[in-house]
Amino acid sequence: MDLGLERITRLLESLTPSSTTSSSPSAALKPPHLAIPILHVAGTNGKGSICAYLGSVLQASGFRVGRYNSPHLIIPRDTIQVNGQPISQSDYDYVTQLVHAKDSELGLKATSFELLTAAAFYWFAYGRSAEGGEGHGGVDVAVIEVGVGGRLDATNIMAAPAISVIASLGMDHAGLLGNTIEEVAFEKAGIIKAHAPVVIAPQTEGEKVYKVMEDRAKSLGVSPDQIYKVKPAHWIHDNSNSEENAELDDGYRFWVPLLGDFQLENAATAIQALRVLAEDDSDSSIWKGRITEESIRQGIRGTVWPGRLQWIHCATGPKYLHGDLLVDGAHNPAAAIALRKYLDQYLTASGSSEDGTPVSKRTIFWIMAFTKGKDIEEMFEILFPESELSPSSSSVVENSFSAVEFSPPEGMPWVSPIATSEVCTRLESQQQKLALSSVKSIKGYGRDLAAALTDVGSKQKNQDVVILCGSLYLVADLMRL
Repeated sequence: MDLGLERITRLLESLTPSSTTSSSPSAALKPPHLAIPILHVAGTNGKGSICAYLGSVLQASGFRVGRYNSPHLIIPRDTIQVNGQPISQSDYDYVTQLVHAKDSELGLKATSFELLTAAAFYWFAYGRSAEGGEGHGGVDVAVIEVGVGGRLDATNIMAAPAISVIASLGMDHAGLLGNTIEEVAFEKAGIIKAHAPVVIAPQTEGEKVYKVMEDRAKSLGVSPDQIYKVKPAHWIHDNSNSEENAELDDGYRFWVPLLGDFQLENAATAIQALRVLAEDDSDSSIWKGRITEESIRQGIRGTVWPGRLQWIHCATGPKYLHGDLLVDGAHNPAAAIALRKYLDQYLTASGSSEDGTPVSKRTIFWIMAFTKGKDIEEMFEILFPESELSPSSSSVVENSFSAVEFSPPEGMPWVSPIATSEVCTRLESQQQKLALSSVKSIKGYGRDLAAALTDVGSKQKNQDVVILCGSLYLVADLMRL
């Protein structure tokens, strides 16, 4: 992976339009990445959800919002969205051809991610209007998710983002970003810029992360009162209002539509960032009076973020299965912990049949794929605990494991799956080494996801749970299927 900012900077500067139909002539003089306000989001887990919350609230506040998330879910143009919708294929072809032509002209040999990032920035800033076209594209504000790390990521080219947001950090991409949490935090903190407020999500590693972030911010002249350390929201259990299920420490209540306790942290982080923007009372502020407590509440409630702790119900799910399917892009230990915690809660809540009698035995069917380089043993240890009892119940839980390989994602030649034979061997070895028997069946299906689903469907019973996880690329294969 070739990280760095020189190529992307030259590329975007060369894409500064010479003419525009924009209503703001001065904007035409600016490179795309400097032409519009940017909310920049880095982190290991949760940054995509935070971006989705931010985009939804900004749209509810009356802004035309661009959002750039990677990797794509189904096709590459999914990464470039305006008001929650991917740009059209013709618009995607137009802007990518424009960027590729400029890259070729300059002989930059930009990476695939740099080219895609440049296309997103150009589209959000100018769309087709810069070339006198139909005026598609162009947004009021853009929410940009970091690809890998932060400091040297291709998205990190804004001199002064409107705000920098750091999601939860963990040890992912070890070696590339560092071998300690402090080293990882240093790379993520690279998106912090002088005079831009910084919002930091709750951190499992606590002060180790906060110190790195605060040191970076202070070294750039960011004042202490512009550094916000977020406290998670908490669930409301009094059932006094079906329109609200979560509450901040200050009593602000809202509805979190996404599943999992970790969304209490993600939603609270997004709300803090939006409140910081709303409180900007400078003469040039575009936020004040538009981002309100009600638009925040409305936008959070309307957030959609597919493939993350998402139930796909049998009526709309794969034809091979006979029940609901839980889909999650969990691909590292921190995400696996969140998935396991949600699953334990679900098993406890659903431990009785319709007539109220306890379920004595149920099987969890796991369908998983992994990207090369992932620490799958640690994920196995989290997802397949030694205990075979369902939490808070007497139900015996058995695990059945199906390994598959995801399809190579378009435009991302550096990403490839671990072979199913290797995955199965590593799981079997771990079970033997730790003297565990929590996984009763282990089988590989190569790249035949349909075969894995068919086999699971032939065995599942009413109270069984089917989970597809391990990689967003696998989730994409499911959705294509």
